[in-house]
Amino acid sequence: MGIGQRDELLANIRRLSRIVLDRLEQGSKEGTLDQAQIRLLGSIAMKTLGLWQEALNPRPKRSLRRDVREVEDGLSDENGGRE
Repeated sequence: MGIGQRDELLANIRRLSRIVLDRLEQGSKEGTLDQAQIRLLGSIAMKTLGLWQEALNPRPKRSLRRDVREVEDGLSDENGGRE
C-alpha cells in the first residue's frame, strides 16, 4: 500500500471513529440510545481503533490453513497417532 493510500485510509478511519464517538456521546447525554445501541456503537468504536492500529502497524496475518494444520498436528502428537 502506498503512502497516499495509507494516509487516505487513516483519514477515513479517523472520520468514521469521530462519527461513531460523537453519536455515542450525544446519544448518551440525551438518553436517546438504549443499551443495545450503546453496545453496538461501542463495539464499532473499538473496531475502528483496531483498524487504526493495523493501518499504522501492518503485520502479515498467518494463514488459517497453516493454523489448522498446526492444531491437527498437535492433536495427532498428543494422541500418539491413536484415533
